[in-house]
Amino acid sequence: MKHKLITIVLAFVIGFTFAQQKESKLITNDGETGEALPFCHVCIRDLETNNADYFVTDGDGLAKFTFSGKAIISVSFMGYKTIIDTIVAYRNEISYTLETQSFNFDEVVVTGQNSPISVDKSIYNIKLIGKQEIEQTASTNLTELLSKQANIQINNDPSTGSSLKLQGISGENIKILVDGVPVIGRLNGSVDLSQINLSEVDHVEIVNGPMSVIYGSNALGGVINIITKENKYASLKAGADLYYESVGIYNANGNIYWKKDKNAAGATFGRNFFQGFSVDPNTRYMEWKPKEQYNASAHYSYSTEDLILKGKLDGFKEKLLDRNNPSAPYYINGTDTWYYTNRLTGSLQGDYQLSELNSFKTLFSYSYYDRAKEKYFKDLRTLETVLSPNSEDQDTSIFNAITARGTYNRRTISDVLEYQMGFDINWEDAKGKRIFNEYEKMADYAAFLILKWKATAKLMIQPALRIAHNTKYDAPLVPSINFKYSWDKNSLRLSYARGFRAPSLKELYLFFYDSNHQIEGNPDLKAENSHNFNLAYNGHVLLKEEPFEYKLTLYYNQIFNKIALIQVDEANDLHYRNENIDKFESVGGTFGISFTPVKYIHFDAAYAATGRRDNSSGLSDFYFSSDATANLDFNFLQNTANIAFNYKYVGKYPVYTNYGTNGEINVSYMDDYHNLDINISKKFYRNTLRISTGVKNIFDNIQLNSAAGSGGGHGSSGGGTSALVGWGRTVFVSLKYNFTKYDK
Repeated sequence: MKHKLITIVLAFVIGFTFAQQKESKLITNDGETGEALPFCHVCIRDLETNNADYFVTDGDGLAKFTFSGKAIISVSFMGYKTIIDTIVAYRNEISYTLETQSFNFDEVVVTGQNSPISVDKSIYNIKLIGKQEIEQTASTNLTELLSKQANIQINNDPSTGSSLKLQGISGENIKILVDGVPVIGRLNGSVDLSQINLSEVDHVEIVNGPMSVIYGSNALGGVINIITKENKYASLKAGADLYYESVGIYNANGNIYWKKDKNAAGATFGRNFFQGFSVDPNTRYMEWKPKEQYNASAHYSYSTEDLILKGKLDGFKEKLLDRNNPSAPYYINGTDTWYYTNRLTGSLQGDYQLSELNSFKTLFSYSYYDRAKEKYFKDLRTLETVLSPNSEDQDTSIFNAITARGTYNRRTISDVLEYQMGFDINWEDAKGKRIFNEYEKMADYAAFLILKWKATAKLMIQPALRIAHNTKYDAPLVPSINFKYSWDKNSLRLSYARGFRAPSLKELYLFFYDSNHQIEGNPDLKAENSHNFNLAYNGHVLLKEEPFEYKLTLYYNQIFNKIALIQVDEANDLHYRNENIDKFESVGGTFGISFTPVKYIHFDAAYAATGRRDNSSGLSDFYFSSDATANLDFNFLQNTANIAFNYKYVGKYPVYTNYGTNGEINVSYMDDYHNLDINISKKFYRNTLRISTGVKNIFDNIQLNSAAGSGGGHGSSGGGTSALVGWGRTVFVSLKYNFTKYDK
């Protein structure tokens, strides 16, 4: 009798369990066409068991699953509004119709945050450039992408590459990160942005204003964090990216990702080739140097509910050729100078959730960078080359950098108070015959504390403080304070921050010479100190039930002892040395709008103006420059095709020239110019293949000239100068293919 009773109970329990866990069918449809919408991402959290399952609908927009009858379901697909629904009773079939929303995605950022957060909730003023914008601008490297943004000026140097100005501040004052890891290898004060390939980039986060409390030196002008792609759901992903541009650019990139339970791994690889461009096609010398780049990366991660560990290795290799014109009197001999760049970065990151209210994050990275120069004499009749016997024509400079950062985060149950404390260690050395004493090193050890207080439901206040020890300079306390006031969908952000930056090893000790530069380091440089004020207002209204967003940003920067390249030989316009400027100021603002006037059409525009004042040598006026952008996007053919127009106007830009022995500065203005790109793209084979084509630089910009402007503090006048902005009008074609497999 006892055994029969147990059997009956077991049968009842098993039967009850199977009765509770019934199979259901989910169908996804396109709200515009009514047709099935395939490959939607679905998350179902069972409210009885609290278990979550992730899967993707098949080619017919269909997925089958089992649940108890009570669940929260989330359905999403790029270009469509996400649906979140609560099911309280079992249904044999569940159908969802997704409405298009081509341009308003939830933008999540991580730079300077305790945890990933939507960009509108961050206390910082952050500009996010998403994956869709990267594709629609057909940008292949960071230079191209940032050149299309308002209030960012790009400078193209024939040998050292591309650099930028953000809020009028440039060079060593902008921190460049990839997944939070600093990028080393600055030439002429800046990282060459054209070396950062966008093939495997998910989005770019730009923090306007100083972030010196968290990131220390190099962050007093802002932070640009490049976030690479991750595979969160697929068991296997692979892709290929081919790009051709008529000026002679041939790029090929590939990737593969794997995921199994708690483990995930991936690898990327690519080759980018540029054959160079000369303003005068009849000369051997090229302003835009021919170069070949290779990049590769590999990563592995292990994830649980409370722990995420990730290791990553990135490698970059570049070969650049600088060819001179034939030498007199017979013009049968020339010189070829090769520059070889290698960068290797390894990083380990950990994110441990100690409890619901506590977490700890760590980052450790090691970076290696070298740049070698080899000069050859070339017989232009036989094409034979001979290595130059002059030892000054051959050299290698090597840099090593170590970064270690750890943060402990804690918040209260009510979320009224949250604090973050951490440490930040940066160590760097340099060696080579171009380095003073052939070897130098420097380190920075810091601790910081950030307190976030939700004073009211609408007001958030965040004071912060950094204390540091630099092995070569006395580092002051670095405070900052941020305010954010939010109402409805509007917000106002105010911030003040003090900055400190010790001169880099290159600014202190590197002597850099090539056919376009004679740059001297200066061991007597002083450290920079700065004050920064920022205001950002975000407004939101509805026009015909569609959001119309506008944003106003104002800023004022003050830098004391700013380090700049100063021309030291009036007879030689290539001879510069790093010197301190007594006081540098920049002031300006940006106003931008973004809206969708009709379905499938999106428009955004911005206008920016920046004034700079350099008080050394008697300059007392602000010299202003401006730029404007406008972007128009059309989606059609059931959201599988797109045409994008990207326009930018760059106004006249002031440049300081001819620093003479008496301290005078000449100010001239570079010509203004207009730029327009058009990109047409179409997706095929269930969105696995994307083909794009278009025209870049439609107005055929190549080189800008300037006329001598008003004199400086001593009433001098200087001659004109020129600057490279492009290699003329080009046509491009891009092909991207992605294969994805999900576990059933």
